[in-house]
Amino acid sequence: MKSMFENVKKFVNKSFENSVTNESSVHYEKTVYWVKKLKPEADEPILIAAYAHDIQRAFRKTNTEETFKNIEMNDPNFLKMHSEQGAKIISDFLRENNYDESNVERVYKMVKNHETGGDEESNLVKDADSLSYFECNAVKHVRETSKVIGKEKIKNKIMWMFNRITSQNAKKIAEPFYKKYLKLLDSL
Repeated sequence: MKSMFENVKKFVNKSFENSVTNESSVHYEKTVYWVKKLKPEADEPILIAAYAHDIQRAFRKTNTEETFKNIEMNDPNFLKMHSEQGAKIISDFLRENNYDESNVERVYKMVKNHETGGDEESNLVKDADSLSYFECNAVKHVRETSKVIGKEKIKNKIMWMFNRITSQNAKKIAEPFYKKYLKLLDSL
């Protein structure tokens, strides 16, 4: 019998297969990787939240460039909607698959708060998401997305992703990436 984490991975990956965002699972895999590096004893609900934190993107009607042409990438209203819808999508999936309700509630809370944090588990997912962003997504944003939505929006996104990190350990890990991508963006 597969673990719920494996079921979630399959659900997330399948959801993105038909998505307009055309994303790979690399960001989600790396978010889990960083959760395990920052907290080796992380349990299944934390790993589920880490893998599924951006599930809302799979259900967007527009791709990243279209979504952010008229708003900042870290627009608080957009992030609130993104997080709340993602939390509902993954918690509905978990309930449909008879996952323990107390764990469903934990996953819901972490996904709902993965952009802003606020408690230890949500901060962990947020920090791992930022590290994964720098490792997987920032280069594409700098080299490609900035041409469509503008360098200033990407610069704001990079700065926001770095400044939101709570853990000093995660901040140290992210700092070389942060500096590298700001420098690369300035050179374009």
